[in-house]
Amino acid sequence: MCEQDGKQYKNGSTFISRESFRMKCVTFKNLTSTLEVVSCITPAGVEIAIGTQLEEGDRVFECTSGNVTLKSSPGQTGKCRGTYKVGEEWVEDSFKFACEPYGKIIIKSCVTKEGTEIPLGDAKRVPAGYAMECVIVNGHVALQTAKTFDCETGTGEAKKFGETWNEGNFVRRCANHGVSEIIGCYVDNVGSVGLNQNLTSGDLLYLCIHQNDQFKFRTLRAQ
Repeated sequence: MCEQDGKQYKNGSTFISRESFRMKCVTFKNLTSTLEVVSCITPAGVEIAIGTQLEEGDRVFECTSGNVTLKSSPGQTGKCRGTYKVGEEWVEDSFKFACEPYGKIIIKSCVTKEGTEIPLGDAKRVPAGYAMECVIVNGHVALQTAKTFDCETGTGEAKKFGETWNEGNFVRRCANHGVSEIIGCYVDNVGSVGLNQNLTSGDLLYLCIHQNDQFKFRTLRAQ
């Protein structure tokens, strides 16, 4: 005989315990008895064998072997974090998440503080003028400044990292993070003038000035 919660059960008889397991009374030749779990019971009362699983509503129930337990996880239409439906997206911190079937959550993109959305694996220029990228670093998604990114000229032309071009009276170079920097000045039909240098051509003096983070180009009458 087996005993559970003040009730006695004969050898071979079964009963439902805690509304989650079917138990069986097993009596040995030496007349000792024990209770064994033979299956699991879902909340809807469906019996599932040990080592199998069943999708019920928006949940998947699994009757694990060994130390038998009834595990529950989101089903195909189950909500993510118990809140978001399949297909829903939401922004949290600097990332946009999406809810997929079986409660799987994926990161679709990064979102900058200005609200610029950058798809995973891509890079974009932000309003501040530099570029940021949404990448996987050491297994984790990270939003960081993009070291190499195309620069954009005043006319909208793309320039690769390291390229130089003339824009007005200034010489620009595409530097880190997609930011162009002024590296000198330029005079049509005369040539380039280095920063804080001057160049005389005919009766004109050209000055390229960099002072207090400001760049100026001036033309004077040569003395």
